[in-house]
Amino acid sequence: MLLLTTGCSLLSKPEEVVITRTVVESYDIPIKVSPRPINMTDVKWYTVTTDNIDEFEANFENSNGDLVFFAISVPHYENLSLNLADIRRFIEQQKAIIVYYEDQIRESQESINKSTNNESGVN
Repeated sequence: MLLLTTGCSLLSKPEEVVITRTVVESYDIPIKVSPRPINMTDVKWYTVTTDNIDEFEANFENSNGDLVFFAISVPHYENLSLNLADIRRFIEQQKAIIVYYEDQIRESQESINKSTNNESGVN
């Protein structure tokens, strides 16, 4: 009986152990601070026609001071200019951050490719 139960285990081969190696690539890129958000200030527009120009001029000068040809008060026009400058600054900062991350990823990819080529024997 002992011979029958142990005899089968002596004839079978042990199963092969398969070892797999998983390489996880990660980029060690420091996080940049996001640009300051856009802070828009109010701009007030007026509609002026030949029918309401006299009334508009009187009301406008009483409440805002100087009358200008573009039918917007000077402070609101300055706000518009500041808004556009703030939008431009924001876009430029965003572009700089994008270029930074693209450069970092490109450098990381190049170093990974070099190490992979060196490990495989390719120069």
